Amino acid sequence: MNWVETEVKVRFEEVDPWQMVWYGHYLSYFEVARMTLLEKFGLLIEKVAMLGFKTPLVSLKCQFKNSARFNDTLRVKAAVLPSETASLTFLFEIHRPSDQTLIAQGETTHVLQDKEGKMIYKFSGALREKIEAMVAYCNSPG
Repeated sequence: MNWVETEVKVRFEEVDPWQMVWYGHYLSYFEVARMTLLEKFGLLIEKVAMLGFKTPLVSLKCQFKNSARFNDTLRVKAAVLPSETASLTFLFEIHRPSDQTLIAQGETTHVLQDKEGKMIYKFSGALREKIEAMVAYCNSPG
């Protein structure tokens, strides 16, 4: 699997009194990596919206393995799985490169809707081409 990676630095406002990242911020880190992946393939939200679609979140999973702390630099990785329907399941990993520690793993699933909120079951047109390129990249041998 090929991942798209980005880095985030843990900010003071993201930690609790014990200097550990509050759990909700890990989801924010996932989103930073997801946006990096989508941007690489021309699929940022405004582009998808211009094509007449939206991609609401329908599922979220996160496994916390270790704690990140104030001022840690984290490497956040994202990839997307193939799907038979018009849905996107993104995989995430967060590592602390300084000691090679796995911090968290997760996944989100998004479905495709038209602008009125009607479910779309198959990708088509320009959107399909971009998504197929992203899926092919992530799922080719690394």
